[in-house]
Amino acid sequence: MSEIDSLWHRVSGGAVSMIRLEVLLFLLLWFAYGVAINSDNQIGFNLPHIGIEAIVERHQFYLEGSRVPELQPYGDVFLYQGHKYAAKQPGEAMAGAVAYSALRAAGLRYSENYLLTSALVTFLTTSLVLAASAVGIFGIAQNLTKDAQSLFWPLLTTFAYALATTVFAYSGIAHHDALATGYLVLAFNFIFQISRQGRPYGRGAMLMSAAAGLLLGLTVTTSMLPVFMVLVCAVYFLSLRRGKLVPIFLAAMLIGLLPLFVYDARSFGNPFLLSNVVSAAQFPDTFFYFGVRNFGEKLIFYSTMIIVYVPVFTIGLFGLTYYPRAFKRSPVFIILVALLVVLVAYVLNIDTRGHCQFGPRYLLPAMPFACLGIAGFSYLSTGSERRIAGAVVVLLTSLSFVVNLVGAVQGAMCCPDGRNALRNQLTSLAHRNFHSFPLAPWLLVPLALCAVLLVVTVARGRDARPYFTR
Repeated sequence: MSEIDSLWHRVSGGAVSMIRLEVLLFLLLWFAYGVAINSDNQIGFNLPHIGIEAIVERHQFYLEGSRVPELQPYGDVFLYQGHKYAAKQPGEAMAGAVAYSALRAAGLRYSENYLLTSALVTFLTTSLVLAASAVGIFGIAQNLTKDAQSLFWPLLTTFAYALATTVFAYSGIAHHDALATGYLVLAFNFIFQISRQGRPYGRGAMLMSAAAGLLLGLTVTTSMLPVFMVLVCAVYFLSLRRGKLVPIFLAAMLIGLLPLFVYDARSFGNPFLLSNVVSAAQFPDTFFYFGVRNFGEKLIFYSTMIIVYVPVFTIGLFGLTYYPRAFKRSPVFIILVALLVVLVAYVLNIDTRGHCQFGPRYLLPAMPFACLGIAGFSYLSTGSERRIAGAVVVLLTSLSFVVNLVGAVQGAMCCPDGRNALRNQLTSLAHRNFHSFPLAPWLLVPLALCAVLLVVTVARGRDARPYFTR
């Protein structure tokens, strides 16, 4: 074998191993999310499924008309010209309608088996997109880690985001903010990959530009919570100065927004009249305003919720400070910080804090970007420092995982007061109040198989040195 052939064999072999690792990582997380899908969440968060059934079964965007007991509209619903509409963006219902149409063609209907059907719709939308976004975080973390060959910090970053934040608690729900978070992460990943490509106008760059634009458009179509983060990502793309890619990016973003325009035009007579605006009289608490008392109360509330529910979030923010000074001056680091700042600025200056949520739900879109700080610990100067940091991060990740596992399997709808969600769910567990898990019988074996294969793949690909000592 020639020297060139040997080099190609090593490079291609590494690429195949990495693809295998990413596929296994995706399947592992997707199946884990599917196993945790439970009856409590499917009943408590039924509003998206009401919209899904209305679109597919009756070809309408308003919610009334179903004969299924679980699909009667209540909660975040407002009346407009004689019809009831969800006070949410329509993206979750539209994505779910695609999944439900396929399931309906296969013989499954909400009216015949609500729990199984709603679980599968969730599994094919929110769970799938969030699992894919975790793979995107893995790829970004690999590029940000000091040693590109190390897997310890990228995998720890990925598992921290996917299983140790409120993302896990909401992964089994057809939830607009969770789905939008997945879209946003994938869009950011594509822009990040474009920034690192040597061929600025190659086919790959064009495809990723289209994907990034489409996903950012779908993010806004799905939730208004990360809208300022979408603007930051758009600025990030424009800052790359890839002029020939801009029309592709903007056209794709418009396509992603098109379902929202259709929904608004058909429902409210104006493609730019959002449901948030129409329902403002009934639900005014999501509009930005600054009040000193409100700001202080929200700051205390979210600080407490982070400490209790996602302590790994704090360690991720701390890790951001360990990136090299040169990287901190780079556009990608500035964008990372900006993404966190704009979301925090928004949630600290609105009336609502989520009420019945498990953990700081309004910080969902910040979780992936805070967790990317974990890779910053790879830049610690000595092996002993990295080992200590690794142990601390693993400990806090494990603690956060246990907390959010409770939310994932016991339900994230915790009314009337979400501040006591963890305590109430633990009390429920102590009283043996268990829920049903419609997909667990089919997914537990594939989940275990993927876990074994992932461990084997990582073990075969690693160096003799522990990852965190590099």
